[in-house]
Amino acid sequence: MCYRRGEGLIRIKYRNVLILAFVDQVAITMSQQGLSILSVDFKNYAHLGVAQMGILFSTVALGAIIGMIPAGIILDRFGPKLVAWLSGAAIFIVMGVLALWLPTHFIPLMVLLGFVGFFLPALSLTGAAAVTTVFDGSRHEGMAIGFRQAATPLGGIIAASLFPLLVKTWTLKTVLLLIAVNVGGWTMLFGTILHQAPLKTHPSPASSFRIQYLWHQIKKLKMPLWVSFLLSPGQYALLTYAILDLHDRWHIHLTYAGPVIALALLGGFIARIWMGHLSDRGVPVPKLIRLTAGTGAVSLGLWAFIPRSTPLVALLFLFLALGAGLDGWNALLTAWIANVTSDDERGIGLGLIGLTGFIGIVLFLPVFGFLIRFTHSYRPAWGLLAVIYVAGIIVSRPSSPYKTH
Repeated sequence: MCYRRGEGLIRIKYRNVLILAFVDQVAITMSQQGLSILSVDFKNYAHLGVAQMGILFSTVALGAIIGMIPAGIILDRFGPKLVAWLSGAAIFIVMGVLALWLPTHFIPLMVLLGFVGFFLPALSLTGAAAVTTVFDGSRHEGMAIGFRQAATPLGGIIAASLFPLLVKTWTLKTVLLLIAVNVGGWTMLFGTILHQAPLKTHPSPASSFRIQYLWHQIKKLKMPLWVSFLLSPGQYALLTYAILDLHDRWHIHLTYAGPVIALALLGGFIARIWMGHLSDRGVPVPKLIRLTAGTGAVSLGLWAFIPRSTPLVALLFLFLALGAGLDGWNALLTAWIANVTSDDERGIGLGLIGLTGFIGIVLFLPVFGFLIRFTHSYRPAWGLLAVIYVAGIIVSRPSSPYKTH
């Protein structure tokens, strides 16, 4: 009786961690992707050009590059509870300053968004590390990771559906303040239910910064790192530029373009959960990544060359596929890292994956913007992204054995 009761309490604890990790990631994504979804409003507020937009929002990714490795090291050293509290408070303060000040000049705006990007990795890594540790070895590990990571497109769906309308009803400053309260509050609440890991008197190599250890991890995770680098720009290009493409090339009003982007993110939401289920059924994670990235490459090719006479219904189905392909692979990458790293190196592994992904974003988004500017068309930029996704498919083979459930 007591044994069964203990098992029930453990299941409730696991369920609560997963649910709050999910809600927290929804809030994080509403902050992270919401900034890109509000790109048109930033453009109008600060009188930015298309190329400046690419630079501005790649600055968020640049901040994340700088913050990713420290976040992973601190996570391995002190555990997710303390990191959740500190990162939640920090993002609330920085986002609050952005909301209350919101400069119209390009440079100070870029600096503030860089600070936002710096603190975002700690938020996401905390939830990913907590879920992968709690469900490590469980037969539902892939599904749990997929469910938590499915919060990312769901947060994007909410942001894409809600923020453009709220900006028209309120102001950009008010929406940014709402984002600050939402993301900071949920992350600190998530920290309250996590178990405080004992402070390590003899830190593992993962939690003490050593170049040799870092280089060893990079070599060990070489293939997933390349996949992250090549596939990550797709999500941000979709969020930052697809809404402008719908408006400029297809003359769809921005009020309706937001829900179309939300439909794409719904495709990513469904794909993440379904791919997690398939990984629990024994399908190799790299094979599932190739499947989702292939869907993305084909969809990008169609989007680049599709004629203007295409019916709206076909366009909606295409965006559903775009979301599945450009956003559906992310949870699989987290599962891949969970399968090839130990608990003591989970934070640094996830940090490296996030780091290379944001490097890809920083390098690609400005190129995307300049291509549009110099060719006066979105088609070459989407075509280039399709080629990059094909490269991601080619390199998506396992770097080392991974567990099956």
